[in-house]
Amino acid sequence: MNLRHLAPILLVLAAAPAFAQSDASPQVTVERTYWVRPGKEQQFIALFNRTQLPRLKTLVDDHRVASFSTTAPLLHTSSDQWAFRVTIQWASWDAFSKDASTPAMPRGDAKRDDGAAYEQSLFNDLVTDRKDTVVREQSYHAGS
Repeated sequence: MNLRHLAPILLVLAAAPAFAQSDASPQVTVERTYWVRPGKEQQFIALFNRTQLPRLKTLVDDHRVASFSTTAPLLHTSSDQWAFRVTIQWASWDAFSKDASTPAMPRGDAKRDDGAAYEQSLFNDLVTDRKDTVVREQSYHAGS
């Protein structure tokens, strides 16, 4: 993770107790938005599915993430348009803060093989920017 991503995460973590106290729900929703190199959107999605999706599913199985969804624009209209968004419903502020302070692929992880490390490196090279935004979602349905 680049240092430019660290400042917003630290700001969010500092504000976490205030948000947690003002909301009865201990969960926190984060929109993780990725900007990728122009023309590389499909390669990014394929690498996301191989490197990030299994990790998110494991976090759901471990009850650290309640749910997540992914979104991608059908058409890319400009080179500065975001390319992919993951909305993650973290089970708690603690789970989010542990993830926010952990690199995507820790060095020296004996469980990862060279192929997985190479794909993670390719994934990281495609990302030109990433932003995590803590959001409060409200759903409205017909008749409500």
